[in-house]
Amino acid sequence: MSDISQVTNVIILCSSILGFTLLLMKYQEVRSLFKNRIIANTLIIISFLYACLMFLAAGLVVFLDASFGSNKDYIYHEQTFNKRTFYVYTADPGAFGTAHHYVYLKCPASFNRYELELIANLSWMRDYKMSLKGDNLIFENDSEEDKTVLDVSEFYCK
Repeated sequence: MSDISQVTNVIILCSSILGFTLLLMKYQEVRSLFKNRIIANTLIIISFLYACLMFLAAGLVVFLDASFGSNKDYIYHEQTFNKRTFYVYTADPGAFGTAHHYVYLKCPASFNRYELELIANLSWMRDYKMSLKGDNLIFENDSEEDKTVLDVSEFYCK
């Protein structure tokens, strides 16, 4: 969904540019639709202000998302072992709190959807690697002391 939102933001920006351009080209025709000049001029001014606001807001959203957008590989991690898919979501509130990894079992559901079953909440680790040995899901970091072993013998998709 995160990738789709970036594309959607660009489409909104292009649409606002197109609408503003059409308004600039055809404002005389819009003005001629109204017999009352006060209503026509008010409508044109409000439309120009709204178009400028949309253009600036959409441009700002695209710029901020491109420059400050989060790394999706850091936030979402998914790996499959022995026909079981484990999904890790990293919640990182930044300076306001501590980061955690939420480990889920990802089970398929109807209509190409999925269901997440929470396995554990782990303390944050930098570049971790997941592996499965038997029924133990192992999270390893570069240092040996940051090794976490989870028993996943009870977690299977229905």
